[in-house]
Amino acid sequence: MSPSMDSRKFDSLYCLFKGEPGTRKSTAALSFPGPIYYFDWDMKMDALELPLKSWKIDPKTIDYDIYKDWDAARAKLEQFQLNCKYKTIVIDSITSMADAAIRQTLKFKGGGGKKIGTIPVGGFDEYNAESAAISELIALTKDIKEYHHCNVILIGHIIQKEVKSPNGQTHMARLLVTAGKGPAQKIPAYCSEIYHFNIESGFDINSGGQYGLFTVHSGDDMARSSLPLPAKIDFGNDPLYEKWIKP
Repeated sequence: MSPSMDSRKFDSLYCLFKGEPGTRKSTAALSFPGPIYYFDWDMKMDALELPLKSWKIDPKTIDYDIYKDWDAARAKLEQFQLNCKYKTIVIDSITSMADAAIRQTLKFKGGGGKKIGTIPVGGFDEYNAESAAISELIALTKDIKEYHHCNVILIGHIIQKEVKSPNGQTHMARLLVTAGKGPAQKIPAYCSEIYHFNIESGFDINSGGQYGLFTVHSGDDMARSSLPLPAKIDFGNDPLYEKWIKP
């Protein structure tokens, strides 16, 4: 018998946090329920030390491992399918994970493959491998979320690009970026929560900027939410989950 919506428990979120570097995506993920596990591809966990202390979070509830190839991450995710004590899993970031998948395939080829000078460069096979790794990442994290009812947060970087609309007009949009063009574009389709992180314009070097995010699509910046959240949240130094999402 197929389940109906009245029997479904909305007790976990599948999120995409995207934005330019330094807009506090990883920090916002830290505000989610613990214990938390970070798949650290960017190798910058030290950036979380200050908010960890500011929000009085027990560092023993935050675990992480540094990953440099897809195989190790896949093995960890398969382990979590069977047994997962974490309330939140953070992939930080899918952009770096995609780069690692490319490097893994190039390393496997050894001396073979195309080179520019002495540097191996990716081709069709490498981008296919990247796409497959991202698809597998989504499938595994979706399964973990549904079975263990834990939050999953994918963190992604963006690139500004000129986009042409159906009527022929062009505008600048900030798009999710991975090594290949195609794989990045399919990721948002799987995420019920997509938050675009930004800093208010008019940055004052003396007082700093106001950190915030959008939860609705602006035309230039893709975003959406299944929660009754404001279209724009200026979170500054406050914990995102406790103050806005949890209520």
